[in-house]
Amino acid sequence: MGDERGELSVEMRRFVSLDIARPFIYRFLAILIIYESLIVGLLLVLLSMGSSLLGLLAVILGGIGAFFIYQKSPLLRVPLAVNLNHPFMGDLELGAAVVMVQFSEGEWGDVGEGRVRLTVDELLGGSLLIRDDDTYAVLGHFSPLHQTHPILKRYVMLINQAIALRDAVNGTEDSIESAREREQLESGLLERSWLEEQDTIEIEPEGIFHKLRKE
Repeated sequence: MGDERGELSVEMRRFVSLDIARPFIYRFLAILIIYESLIVGLLLVLLSMGSSLLGLLAVILGGIGAFFIYQKSPLLRVPLAVNLNHPFMGDLELGAAVVMVQFSEGEWGDVGEGRVRLTVDELLGGSLLIRDDDTYAVLGHFSPLHQTHPILKRYVMLINQAIALRDAVNGTEDSIESAREREQLESGLLERSWLEEQDTIEIEPEGIFHKLRKE
């Protein structure tokens, strides 16, 4: 990965803005609307009883609850972004695909060549993002959470999935067949550890790889 880090350029799109993230956004909004509707109903009842103090408490609970629901929706905060040429964006393959990740300090950086994994940061605590090869090169501090945290595991699965698809489009050293085998393995992990809680995710690496192999 390059040394340069900073804000996302205009051609990059965050994961939450992609079509494949829509099911998670809809789920979040549905839960939020139901919760806030209950709060509004409670507020109206309290105001009709002339209890303005309890009404104010209901408003505060509405804000706290909304924040709690957002915190419980980690797939709205995936620290991953791709450019317009990436298969996550659809069929707009006009050039090289790019994958970027966001590090704990808030800056974004190109993930570079090869897949990634997490390890413990013995100095600062939390997790480091490192290269998943024989070099184990450190890419940066990824999160204050421990590397075994289920949210981080989901993030890294998605990042590696994006990398595999990027490499398939760009025709880099990691072969499409090898990437396909890896995607089959991680798709199973996603289904077991994540989709049971998050309903469904419409990422279809199988179909994308099949298409690439025909071209």
